[in-house]
Amino acid sequence: MASFYQSVQSLFIPAPADKIFSALTDWSSRNLWRKGIQVDWQGSPQAFPGQEVAFFIKEGLFRYRIRFKVTGLEPPHRIYMEYFGKPLEGRHAVEITPHDGGCQVDFHWMKVRPVGILAKLYFALGFGMRDHGCRTQETLELLKAFLEKT
Repeated sequence: MASFYQSVQSLFIPAPADKIFSALTDWSSRNLWRKGIQVDWQGSPQAFPGQEVAFFIKEGLFRYRIRFKVTGLEPPHRIYMEYFGKPLEGRHAVEITPHDGGCQVDFHWMKVRPVGILAKLYFALGFGMRDHGCRTQETLELLKAFLEKT
């Protein structure tokens, strides 16, 4: 079993970088467009370095929480986060790169590792990376649809 996992999911979104960045860093807005995930945060609904955020995810009979801390912001191009606790630990970054007519949005999962026996088993069986890729792609598609409406 791998000691950590890495991946990149990408999508071109026909919107300016500042609009994409705002949708990704306004937790109250994220609750509106990211169906299937409830977002809970400490302090302001606008992301800031040091802020702790939790995503509550329900899949079938299972409900779990992923916690992270916002570790850096470079508006409107980069967001850095650090997962902590169960079921994941590691780094995550979002990169927004302007191109003609919109932006390439890349979600980078950097050296993320499962924590706890259930998470380790889930990843060892191959479900963790598959589900991560599907959820990340779904997030990008929902973000694109939300920005096309606004």
